[in-house]
Amino acid sequence: MPKKHQGKCVVFDVGKTFAKVSVVDVEGVVWTERRRAIPHFDALLYRAFAVDTLHDWLIEQLRDLGSQYFIDRIIPVTHGATCAFLDDEHKLVQPIQDYESAVPPEYVRAYTRIRPGFDETQSPSLPLGLNLGSQIFWHSRRAPEMFGRVRWILNYPQYWAWRLSGALCNEVTSMGCHTDLWCPERKDFSSLAVKQGWADRFPEMHPAWEPVATLRSDIAAAAGLPPSVKVCVGAHDTNAALASIIIGSDTDPPALLSTGTWFIAMAPGASADDLVSHRDCLANVDVFGRPVPCARFMGGRVYDSFMGNGVVVDEAALCAVMRKGTSGLPVFLEGPGVCPGLNATLPSLGESAEERAARGLLYVALMTSACLDLVRASDQLLIEGPAAGNALLCGLIAALRPGPVVVEDRRNAVSLGAARLAFYDRPAPQARIRQLVTPVLRDDIRRFRELWRGRVSAELAA
Repeated sequence: MPKKHQGKCVVFDVGKTFAKVSVVDVEGVVWTERRRAIPHFDALLYRAFAVDTLHDWLIEQLRDLGSQYFIDRIIPVTHGATCAFLDDEHKLVQPIQDYESAVPPEYVRAYTRIRPGFDETQSPSLPLGLNLGSQIFWHSRRAPEMFGRVRWILNYPQYWAWRLSGALCNEVTSMGCHTDLWCPERKDFSSLAVKQGWADRFPEMHPAWEPVATLRSDIAAAAGLPPSVKVCVGAHDTNAALASIIIGSDTDPPALLSTGTWFIAMAPGASADDLVSHRDCLANVDVFGRPVPCARFMGGRVYDSFMGNGVVVDEAALCAVMRKGTSGLPVFLEGPGVCPGLNATLPSLGESAEERAARGLLYVALMTSACLDLVRASDQLLIEGPAAGNALLCGLIAALRPGPVVVEDRRNAVSLGAARLAFYDRPAPQARIRQLVTPVLRDDIRRFRELWRGRVSAELAA
């Protein structure tokens, strides 16, 4: 049988900025991918995801791809901190909230008084709606009659699994993604979720790789696919990327830097004890339910803000910035991060667009190094995602690390990890080619890091 006609998986990857549909085979070959910007609309009290628009786009892609490939399974993966409320008739009770919509201050204060400690959930207190528990608390208190109609709470990957199959399920990686609702040590709901009665509204737990059902008949007809197509439970996107390096591995996994809107440093196999919660460290939970120390910052958003308009940076521009010292380098930018409470400024130094972009590149490299240090990452590091395609940034990160840094030969670890989950019952594909990164400006950036660390320490102590 020609490979094109062998069974393939569709990965539906809903990120914070873009949604992507990829066709991947059991050998880890990505045959094609399409993407679009995430659609939003303004609900009455918060910004919401336009899931109907995204659903229609997905069906359109499935219809087209199904005419070209033999699709036999679909798996959804999404960002965290997002859920859907369904009533007894399986209808949305309210629009799905974007986690960057702020919970009103009076509800934040009330929620802070009841949320569990970090020692139980290994979930730090985060702003906006980044703690899923704070979103649920807000809606349950502001509109108790509305919330009383909520029979099911679905994490975002499982919302899409339900939308495609009609099956209700829950899964551990989304539950363990800084929700305040999960206790990694017990592998069970937190005291908050139990006391508030929310735990009973989540469906039964299933493994991320499990085919929970097949396509709904109306979805199959609309997409032109056989109704026998399996729909897997799905997972949190970053943990899908991690799955690609831990499933079937008989060696200690490397640290992982997952890049996108968020840069997330993950240290599989490291101890989650003594994580520094106030510096945005936390324990995510892998697909097997094990805690994974993590630290992160919005590196992708920072990168885009500096590197817009296709500015090209070279080593000379980096050296020019480092000679000026750290005064023009921000300590912290928008969103939570490893340097909490420090407001960034980016003064105009009269430099060129290239030098400004170089400042941004240095900042991202330094913040990445700080995140990896905070989680006590192993010496070996694997970089995946869009940043893996920036040789200069990867070279700077490699210069700051004590051991080898490698990048995947492709920049789609989330899709590949999700497909590995979907084909969990099949033999693992051959190991993908990884490219060793050559460090760039090692001595210069290490000296510069010491200056930057001093500035960060001084401002944190102020």
